[in-house]
Amino acid sequence: MRILVILDCVETALPALETAGGLACRLGCHDIRVLQPQPATDPDYQSPDEGMPGNEARLHFARTIADRATQLHRICTDWAAATGHTTDTHWVEQAGDIRATVAHEASGSNLVVMGRPHAGDAAAISPSLAGALYDARAAVVMAPLRAYATIGLNPVVAWHASPGLERAVASAWPLLEQARKVTVIIGESRLDTQPDPALVATLRHKGVTVAVERFISTDTDVGARIRALAAQGDLLVMGAYGRPHFLEWLFGGPTLDILTHAPLPLLTHH
Repeated sequence: MRILVILDCVETALPALETAGGLACRLGCHDIRVLQPQPATDPDYQSPDEGMPGNEARLHFARTIADRATQLHRICTDWAAATGHTTDTHWVEQAGDIRATVAHEASGSNLVVMGRPHAGDAAAISPSLAGALYDARAAVVMAPLRAYATIGLNPVVAWHASPGLERAVASAWPLLEQARKVTVIIGESRLDTQPDPALVATLRHKGVTVAVERFISTDTDVGARIRALAAQGDLLVMGAYGRPHFLEWLFGGPTLDILTHAPLPLLTHH
């Protein structure tokens, strides 16, 4: 089993590594690959009307990339040494098309962990997320902005029947079947109109405690209701919608408050 960690932001690097370490312990994984993707060209000079970068601009860009890589590598090595992951953590730096680089690495990994961005970071994180989630079709875990004492012991499944959710549940299954308690959240237009999903009976048959929480959903309160019902969990499992809708949800859509007020680790699949 391999867990891939994408480190592209100093502020979210440690939470991403801590989340990956927690998952590795829960899943018995001894192969943590840490990827630091680097742009090959300066994003400030991407279109013809922006001209060509001068020597000073090129040097500044190179220094910025190198300094960030040095910071991220130090965070990674310090974390690995402090947590006993030195021998199973492998550092990789790769310059080029970030989306393609991440997609290539993610295609050979069981889980991809990346730091959850702040609401204004969409432009910086989208290539990594798109490469892992949409191109490689990997299971992606968005790490919280703060550390959790546990991960996957009390998971919450946001139920919305879709192929993406089926894949997310399949990826999370080793955690779900060993969980202390699983909560399944179902949004309905009218209460009790949907039967319990099959995974409820399957998990209960395995001896897992399962709680089913239902709520009346509207376009304006979905995020707040899920946040309230998932407050006691330590992992949110949900399917990703099509690219535009999911990225809108992540970076400023109607359920942004899930990310900003209840930043659970989020496991998703497209």
